[in-house]
Amino acid sequence: MIEFSLNKQLGEALDPLAILWVLMMGVVWRFWKLKERKSSVSIFALWILVWCLGATPLPGLMLASLERPYVVSDWDALPKVDAVVCLGGGLYPEPAEALGITATDAFDRYLTGFDLVQSGKADHLVFGGSDYVVEGIETSEGKLLAQWKKRWGLINGKVHLLKDSRSTRDEAVRVRKLVESEQWESIYLVTSAWHMRRSKAVFSKQGVNVQPVGCDFKGLSALKKKRKWKIFPQSSGLKSVHVYVLEIVGYYYYKLRGWIA
Repeated sequence: MIEFSLNKQLGEALDPLAILWVLMMGVVWRFWKLKERKSSVSIFALWILVWCLGATPLPGLMLASLERPYVVSDWDALPKVDAVVCLGGGLYPEPAEALGITATDAFDRYLTGFDLVQSGKADHLVFGGSDYVVEGIETSEGKLLAQWKKRWGLINGKVHLLKDSRSTRDEAVRVRKLVESEQWESIYLVTSAWHMRRSKAVFSKQGVNVQPVGCDFKGLSALKKKRKWKIFPQSSGLKSVHVYVLEIVGYYYYKLRGWIA
């Protein structure tokens, strides 16, 4: 149901997308008054589309369709494996922060990877991600996470850092080499559930058999909210749509390049 709360509605009405949406209705009315009916109807159709993508459960449903296959129903029942591979993309380096990092929406990947190792599900933890230069010093997502691990006294497991990996395929190629040198046979692949289909496929193409462990459930979490419908469309809805479209396009791009079967 749509909740009529003054504070909520005011905040949502000030969202940039909501402001644009209201202005669009003004344009619709203006064209209608000028008897430009085709233009008015076309813009009105776009107005409806924006509302559907920003104020309804539709974006959550779209992302949830990618996430559902990778829900772990019983974490305690997961068997022990040789290693946990945690894909990057969940942080940026920031010296102003206490831990030297700024978390992104995908930070759940690291929390899940740490938890699997701390709970005894593996003895090795592999971090991917990009390299950065901070105040003239080269660092990486993995190095920052290893420092966090040491600072918080998370002593279980050995950490392996992949070299600069700018894509999921880069991470898969580097993990394959690590698997061969360490002679690992069983691996958990941890990444955002909406990103898992492409990730699992590209690792399989490299000959690395992984068991997917999904996290960062944006779509399923959105569907659990009490307020699924809004009056004013929100930018967060379009962001979810962007993630969904990017993942679908990315999957077929990888397929076109021959990086997945």
